[in-house]
Amino acid sequence: MKKWECSVCGYIHEGDEAPQECPICGEGKEKFFESAVSRAPINQEPRESKAQLVMDKGDTAIAEQSQTQLTLLDKVTGIVLKNHLHSISVHSPNGIVPVAFFFLVLALLFNSQSLGNAAYYNLIAVLLSMPLVILTGYLAWQKKYNGAKTSVFKIKIAASSVATTILFGLIISKIRQPDILTNASLDRWIFLFWSLVLLAAVGLAGHMGSKLVFAKKSS
Repeated sequence: MKKWECSVCGYIHEGDEAPQECPICGEGKEKFFESAVSRAPINQEPRESKAQLVMDKGDTAIAEQSQTQLTLLDKVTGIVLKNHLHSISVHSPNGIVPVAFFFLVLALLFNSQSLGNAAYYNLIAVLLSMPLVILTGYLAWQKKYNGAKTSVFKIKIAASSVATTILFGLIISKIRQPDILTNASLDRWIFLFWSLVLLAAVGLAGHMGSKLVFAKKSS
C-alpha cells in the first residue's frame, strides 16, 4: 500500500493514489507526494520524510541560507520554528481564558466585585500574551506552512482575530464601568455573552491548531 504525504501539514494517506483534498489543511492533490517510507526496500532504512523536514523548517531555512547573510527576521523565524514558540505561547489564551470565564460566572452568581476583578486581571494577562501569540503564529504560518490559505488556516486566523477584538472590548468595558459585573443591569449579561463568544473563539482556534499538530494520522 502506497503512502502519500501532504507537504503542507504532514498528513499521511494510505492508498493507490493521493486524496483529492487533504482532510487536515485542505490543500489539493498536487501538494501530496509519495512517501519515501512506502518506496524504501525492506532491507534499507527509510529516508527522512518531507513532512519531518517541514516540522524542522526552522533548521532547514537557516541551512538553505548558510551562504548568505541572515536578516534579523530570518534569525527570529528560525528560533520561533526550531523551539516551537507558537505552540508554547498559545497555551496562555487557551488556559487563561477558561479560568477568566469561570471567575466571571462566579462573580455574577455571588455578585462579587473581587471575583469580577479576578476575571478582569486574567483577561489582561491574556491581552499581554497576544502580541507574542500573533507574531509567532504568523511566522509559523508563513515559513512552516508556506502561507497556505486553506479553510483550516482561514478559520484559525478568523477565530484569533475575533478573540483579540472581543478581548479588547471586554477590557475597555470593564475600565469604563468598573462595577459592570455587580451592577443589576443588562450590561453585565452582555459582558457575559461576549465572554462566552471569546471562550468559543479561543477554543476554535486551538482546535484548528491541534489538527495541524496531530496531522500525522493516516487514513
